[in-house]
Amino acid sequence: MSQATLWQVIRMFKIPDVDLLEQIYEGATIRLAPNNEKSAMITFNIGLAQESITFPQLFNTFINALIYMLTVTGQNENISDGLQIRKDQNG
Repeated sequence: MSQATLWQVIRMFKIPDVDLLEQIYEGATIRLAPNNEKSAMITFNIGLAQESITFPQLFNTFINALIYMLTVTGQNENISDGLQIRKDQNG
């Protein structure tokens, strides 16, 4: 998932402290061989650090938002996935 999209989704659902999360992930790097100085540093802006304590919550937020958006779109197109979202829950 794109981190930029994740931050947008979190803002859309009015979850606090998005700026802090953005700062934590901004310029995040990994090294494929952590103990090897010659291993290239890779900056990533897609995905999340899976060993991070925030990973499960951020991933669930993104997936739940995706399910919500797909369900609403499906309902608007008269396509049912079995989930029902009341009109007053939209947006």
